[in-house]
Amino acid sequence: MKIRDGFVTNSSSTNFIIISKSKLTEEYLYKKLGFENNSLLKEIGLTLCEEILDGTGLRWFDFDEINYENIQEAFGTHTAEKYKKLIKKNYNVHLGYTSSDESALTSFFTIDSFEIDEKDFYLNGKNCTW
Repeated sequence: MKIRDGFVTNSSSTNFIIISKSKLTEEYLYKKLGFENNSLLKEIGLTLCEEILDGTGLRWFDFDEINYENIQEAFGTHTAEKYKKLIKKNYNVHLGYTSSDESALTSFFTIDSFEIDEKDFYLNGKNCTW
């Protein structure tokens, strides 16, 4: 029997793409994720938004640029088509990931896959690995 005495992790991560008409800020993302300004979760919600915006780049993918083919590989054809349509309108694109090794709310955010699809904001977090 072998016993491991080093650091062991069972972490998960979620890759996501955000395509937004407005510039991405913590406050804007906080609103788009459905948090209320007077929420008891405001401080931790803003921390989540900060960690989302700080988590630049995709985990398990190594892309030199953001383009249709790379979006299609990571998130599928539906998201790649949305990217193709909205990038022509000068929408902002942010690729990133969250990890369960981060704050409590970020860990919760990482546990499941999700999608937000609005007229001026799209978030695909369906590339989730646990």
